[in-house]
Amino acid sequence: MAKRVRGRTYGGVDPEARAAERREKLLAAGRQLFGARGYHQATVKQLCTAAGLTERYFYESFENTEALLLAVYRRIIEQLRERTLLAVAQVPPEPEAMARAALTAYFRSIRDDAHAARLMLMEVLGVSPRVDQAYRTTMADFADLLLELARPLLPGGRLPKGDEGLVATGLVGAAVHIAFRWLLTGCEQPLEVVVDSTMVIFLSVVRDAPAARLKVAR
Repeated sequence: MAKRVRGRTYGGVDPEARAAERREKLLAAGRQLFGARGYHQATVKQLCTAAGLTERYFYESFENTEALLLAVYRRIIEQLRERTLLAVAQVPPEPEAMARAALTAYFRSIRDDAHAARLMLMEVLGVSPRVDQAYRTTMADFADLLLELARPLLPGGRLPKGDEGLVATGLVGAAVHIAFRWLLTGCEQPLEVVVDSTMVIFLSVVRDAPAARLKVAR
């Protein structure tokens, strides 16, 4: 369990602020090392060296490397969610435009930050039941977000057929697996090709909705 920080103020900075700064340094080190070397290859000593801290400060913020992994993962996912929502807010409220904006933001994040991409697509898998649950929760949250964005655009607020929860889960899973394969190739294919390929799957789901009036890009 992380320790509560107590002590005197130095240079006008209180102990809590200094502890928060050290925690941010560890988060940055975790993001870099977990993403570059892999979670199982990163030790507390290496993480502290990368953060410019002594090892005793690690346990001030995190009980172990798994706790740091979870914190870094949640930070990455929150940033991804924010970028996705921002991208969607900047396009017309139409299914195709919103899907393309969201997918472009997602895949651009994968391409532009390989360390974060490896961590959220690979390094969190199979670490422990606690990390597995965090991954499942993330997948469910993004499926819920997809439904939240799609409902106002669909007749009756529902897909014309199928269980909407399962469909949303499938769409999120498809995007994740495409991203996984793309990352393994070093993001060799152009971003536009990856987005267009994923759009084929998304459009096949909403195409039957009468109010959607989608046009498939050729």
